[in-house]
Amino acid sequence: MTIPQFTELDRLGPSHSPREGARITNFLVHTQEGNGTAESLAAYLNNPSNGVSYHYTLRDGVAARVVPEELAAWSVLSANPFTVNLCFAGSRVAWSREQWLAIDGDLRIAAYLAVRSAHRHGYSTQVIAPPYHVAEGISDHNYVTRALGIGSHTDVGPNFPWDVFASHVAGFAGARPNAIDDRAAASPWLGARRTDGEIATPDGLGRFAEFEHGYVYWHPSTGAYAIPTAIMAKYAESGWEAGPLGYPIAEHAQLPDPRGTGPAVAQAFQGGAIYRRAGQPAYRVHGAIGERWRASGFENGELGWPASDEVAHDDGRYQEFEFGRIYWAPQQIIALRHSGDPDTPLDRPA
Repeated sequence: MTIPQFTELDRLGPSHSPREGARITNFLVHTQEGNGTAESLAAYLNNPSNGVSYHYTLRDGVAARVVPEELAAWSVLSANPFTVNLCFAGSRVAWSREQWLAIDGDLRIAAYLAVRSAHRHGYSTQVIAPPYHVAEGISDHNYVTRALGIGSHTDVGPNFPWDVFASHVAGFAGARPNAIDDRAAASPWLGARRTDGEIATPDGLGRFAEFEHGYVYWHPSTGAYAIPTAIMAKYAESGWEAGPLGYPIAEHAQLPDPRGTGPAVAQAFQGGAIYRRAGQPAYRVHGAIGERWRASGFENGELGWPASDEVAHDDGRYQEFEFGRIYWAPQQIIALRHSGDPDTPLDRPA
């Protein structure tokens, strides 16, 4: 993987201690809980009376080196002697996944600095994400709290995109990103792997791998999810991830079907959901018609299971269901239950 482009500045100061012979075993990332730049945060850390420091501060492609890695920074109490620490200037523990992904360039730089440090000092480049376990590798301040039992800090927070960060780390470490492997390991129903490694999707961002009974798709904004074979034919018909469905955003669910021949399956995607009853074709449900079907109680409501995809009709669209039909036109949506001629309109639930 190409080394990321960034500016590395020396802003070395006096806020450090000797390592006292301790071997470095972990690289840790932190949030600032403020709105500083890499340089303004470095200036604050260089005042020993503030009692805190990190080896690196990072923001907007600028990495400031505050403490040499040969010395201990003042970041994680009694874990200081065996850690290297980096703080994302301007970041907060309350950030959403989307806010973290908006600084993906800095995530890549942090991953590169972590791998560079690990190779320099001879410790593991494994990423130790929640739920934590005690090991050599790359993690965050919360690892020190939860796994090592030191202090009470929880940064970098619950929405940090560990899958994306781990992918960057793996790339710089010369290993295959493991988000797809992790999902496959958690989904033994997939069976034997058929793809050697991962295949890049045409958008250049996602990846997928084929298995005996399904596929695993990964994208940096959604994570990795498995799609069973029962749903893949419809997904392919819709254009895979490049079509209106986009990438999967959740694992599939098995749904009981007392009127069918076995359990049905459903899976959510960025652009709707696919539902398939056992022994029946699969159908896409989305948009305003999908919302109206949801309001009726999904497959357990008065309309039952989807029985078609959406069909163009005059200036709108409609979709067939097991016991009725939903019409959509601009500014209007109507659900009808089959009950002879005419059909019975369904009231929208309060």
